[in-house]
Amino acid sequence: MAKIKLLTWCQKQTQGYRGVEVTNLTSSWKSGLALCALIHRQKPDIIDFDCLNEEDVAENNQLAFDVAEREFKIQPVTTGKEMAAEGEPDKLLMVLYLSKFYEAFRSSPLNSKG
Repeated sequence: MAKIKLLTWCQKQTQGYRGVEVTNLTSSWKSGLALCALIHRQKPDIIDFDCLNEEDVAENNQLAFDVAEREFKIQPVTTGKEMAAEGEPDKLLMVLYLSKFYEAFRSSPLNSKG
């Protein structure tokens, strides 16, 4: 899938979430909030987005990785600690990971617009 299309889809899915502004496929995902927002949009009952702390990068990412694996069978590409330690996430890994969300969610009624 084209990176621009993936980015646009991610922006639509995470729009309106506190502390989330997806402008790219790397640093926009660093805090873990965007990943949690992506999951929350599909299943609001499995992540309490309002309780997340933007500063707790490792915890937010690990929560997203764990929930995505448990609920949607999406294998994590790294760990929360590794995401927190990196300057910015690896673009290729993030494109691969986010594409799996797109594939998992594309049949959802919430995803009717591309």
